[in-house]
Amino acid sequence: MIKFNRVFKVYEKNIKALDDINIEIAKGEFVFLAGPSGAGKSTILKLLYREEIPTMGTIFIDNKEITHLNEHKMALYRRSMGFVFQDFKLLFDRTVFENIALPLVITGISEAYTKRRVAEMIEKKGLKGKEKLNPWQLSCGEKQRVAIARAVITSPPVILADEPTGNLDEESAWELMKWFLELSGKGTTIIFATHNRNIMEKYGKRIIRLKEGKVVEV
Repeated sequence: MIKFNRVFKVYEKNIKALDDINIEIAKGEFVFLAGPSGAGKSTILKLLYREEIPTMGTIFIDNKEITHLNEHKMALYRRSMGFVFQDFKLLFDRTVFENIALPLVITGISEAYTKRRVAEMIEKKGLKGKEKLNPWQLSCGEKQRVAIARAVITSPPVILADEPTGNLDEESAWELMKWFLELSGKGTTIIFATHNRNIMEKYGKRIIRLKEGKVVEV
């Protein structure tokens, strides 16, 4: 269970990104965060990932308050989440294989397991033959596949996706959605920020609509 309890986020110059957010997301639920640019979707994801902390209010995950985690606990907490970005956030000085392997390397997983697991992800995401390429040699769709493979390689219980279809053509976007739905079917909690109306309407998942930092409809 993810719970936001009266969460506010105010940046410099009194810019209010979130205004009294109260939402609950059940374990294993697939939820869309909807709204125009600047509505607060990315801020909610950043708070969940602990890239930002609330100005006021509390956030709970599985009844544990995450706002005041120390550095060690925050590192452990982040390992329970995968993050997929619109602009991919790949390391362009590393190969496809190295990008996907990164979460396993950081956690100290054995080299043998890492090689086997990365090979599985490369096969599953249709990246066979691309292992030694650098991200700049890939199409947008291929970059997003690498980003997703990296996000899910540790089988995190929660996936955060920030406009992941924004730079993709229609066919690649629908392919990406199939992967997210597959993860959801296995019990992964998915929080998917988007303004793509077609995607939201097609799948019948719960939609939390934001406008100017407020929840205006669930």
